[in-house]
Amino acid sequence: MFVLDVQVAGEASRRVRLDRPSITLGRSSVNDLPLADRTLSRQHARIQIAAGGVPVLADLESRNGTSVNGVRISEPTALRPGDRIVLGETVIDVDLESVARVVLDAPEREPSVESTLYRSSRDLVTAHRREPSSATMGAEELARLASSLRILNEVSVELLADLPEGALASLLLEKLFAYLHPDRGLLLLSDASGELKPAAVRFAEGIDPSDIRLSRTLVQAVVGQKNGVLMIDTQTDERLISSDSIRLQGVTSCVAAPLVAEDRAIGLVYLEARLGRKCFVEEDLRLLGSLANTAAIKVQNLRLQGEAEARRYFEREMALAWEAQRRLLPDHAPTLPATELFGRTIPSRTVSGDYYDFFEREGGTVDVVVADVCGKGMAASLLAASVQAGYQAWASDGLEPDVLCTRLNDLAAKKAPPGKFITLFAALYEPLTGSFRYTNAGHNPGLVVRSDGRTELLEAHGIPLGLFPGRTYGSGTVRLAGGDLLVLYTDGLTEAFAPDGEEFGMGRLTAVLVAARNLPLEEIETAVADALNAHAKGTPFADDRTLVLLRRT
Repeated sequence: MFVLDVQVAGEASRRVRLDRPSITLGRSSVNDLPLADRTLSRQHARIQIAAGGVPVLADLESRNGTSVNGVRISEPTALRPGDRIVLGETVIDVDLESVARVVLDAPEREPSVESTLYRSSRDLVTAHRREPSSATMGAEELARLASSLRILNEVSVELLADLPEGALASLLLEKLFAYLHPDRGLLLLSDASGELKPAAVRFAEGIDPSDIRLSRTLVQAVVGQKNGVLMIDTQTDERLISSDSIRLQGVTSCVAAPLVAEDRAIGLVYLEARLGRKCFVEEDLRLLGSLANTAAIKVQNLRLQGEAEARRYFEREMALAWEAQRRLLPDHAPTLPATELFGRTIPSRTVSGDYYDFFEREGGTVDVVVADVCGKGMAASLLAASVQAGYQAWASDGLEPDVLCTRLNDLAAKKAPPGKFITLFAALYEPLTGSFRYTNAGHNPGLVVRSDGRTELLEAHGIPLGLFPGRTYGSGTVRLAGGDLLVLYTDGLTEAFAPDGEEFGMGRLTAVLVAARNLPLEEIETAVADALNAHAKGTPFADDRTLVLLRRT
């Protein structure tokens, strides 16, 4: 059966069987194989199974075209194993997969045996280094060693190619069949959960492609104990004779080796021979172990590259998300009579669960809002955007902060996932008088720094939004005189940690603000940032940080 090894930028590779007459590929979810690649057309290409089971690829007049082996196609093109398809930023390798299953059997008893040879993976890898010198070796031994080294070199060079895991597994079995002439072979690789899954299965010509049954004892010896295993006569091996997995399949000799990377077995390669066809020897085990080790390094590198690419893709997507979120924040503070305004949000991750807003109403008043969604990242930022949209809609209707918070609480109770809530401080400011009416919904206390250095805390009027529907909120009123400063912030400032775990705290924040109260607002923010960095001493900030300043002039 033909299979596709699909690699979309930023995603783990997928292996897709061509088990239907036709499949479409593209970025739309209506395709049989949807691909999260923005460079693709909605319906980009189609693969149809022609007579004889041959897959044929056709481009569906896509915007950016479809290529096979580096050549852009204009007509339907038959695919062969080893072909590489490129659609936009998506790479698809074509391969063949056996329909045989791999079944693990558990033997009933575990006696010792003499016909089974075990070698550690370290011994297998270093075996060639311990060969006697050419001065003490006979012609046959020299020829054998030279052949093994040549095979290792050839396979190592081919494994340097840019191959996905599935194609790599098929290539390794292809080489092993060419050099060791087994009847059946398979390569198992561990998935993300650690479970072994078949990556490639191969049969010699004339061998029935029936299920391959492996003893769990063998798998444990190879993967669990990182041993290479050579069974010279499985018909008399008591360790295996209690299991039908090998004996009833007519297997007389088998050899297996672990794929070990960074001292961890990530898979195994297994070869077997039937009666009268071949009997493996210790040199075969050493060669198999060396090739398995080479393949393991390549597989590990592929996986690390995939993880790195996924991280880069995620970071690019998060950067785009932050750019979209940033556009929801005020691009500048409104110009108000006798008033200065400043705001800034710094996310701890790429996107933020904090938000602030300056929303101008008819009549010259302005809402100054700071909110903090429980949690960080994308989910928090989406909920923050929803709260912002609701706030602006109801503020346009002229609602006071306490009524606004009551409505937002009911909205958040419906929209927020379990365990999520929003703290919010909303002040409706009148520039002409310097007074503001405010509601604090479970947020950090607002801080008023008077021109003479005295301070006042604006405590909460109720619990955070979204916890319980039907709650109502109170409000308070404050008047700012010339030189007075209103400070709104999120707990990412006060809860910033020093290396010893001590929080920055409200006391330090107040002290900085009092000392810097007469500076330009941007310099006040800089003073706070400097104090936070000095306190943290390089400790990463665990939460988003937002600071909003309003000063009466």
